Amino acid sequence: YTTLFRSRNLEEKLFDEWQEKLVYNLENKKIFVRDGLVDEKSYFKAPVKILYLLKEVNGGDRDWDLREYIENGGRAATWDNITRWTKGILKYKEELEWSSLENINEDSRKEILRYIVAVNLKKIPGGYTTDCKKIEDFLEKPSNINYLKKQISLYNPDIIICCGTGWWYSNYIEKGMKWEKTKRGILYNKENNKIIISYSHPAARVSSNLLCYGLIDAVKEIYKK
Repeated sequence: YTTLFRSRNLEEKLFDEWQEKLVYNLENKKIFVRDGLVDEKSYFKAPVKILYLLKEVNGGDRDWDLREYIENGGRAATWDNITRWTKGILKYKEELEWSSLENINEDSRKEILRYIVAVNLKKIPGGYTTDCKKIEDFLEKPSNINYLKKQISLYNPDIIICCGTGWWYSNYIEKGMKWEKTKRGILYNKENNKIIISYSHPAARVSSNLLCYGLIDAVKEIYKK
């Protein structure tokens, strides 16, 4: 697994360099949240390599690691639905009944989430409610966009799920990228054997079954095309 562990090493090297470029906050600290590969061996062996593109983490006054947080199960509010999505996408050729996806707990999150990559647009923690202006200020800096692009390229994902971040993806990361629509109206782009889907945040106030199958059905339709 030399190649896989090299990916983690490249990830760390990129974050070290990136953190050095961030401006100091008022307390003269550079708060930086590392994210990405939860378990490189599992991710690169998965039948579909899935990257979830999120906005920012909620809170924190010191450096911390989202990868470790997810590896330890994360929390239900965000990660239960990401677990369901991942199970459904990894088995998109099958017809999964809700009974196989409904009951998610810490153990099932630990089991399934090791197959994913989770990337935040903004590496500095935010609050309970996202401040879109602060995210855009972060993305307006060309160096941050360059690092984001480098980070995403490390994982060579088959699918990028934009979790409420689709607009930023097509306006900052892949500037000018055109969206198509599935029959159900889900925005997506399929180029160079990579699928990008613009979808809701996993903690959106929608029934979990509707939120779950909306994405899984979109993936099925796009792959059929």
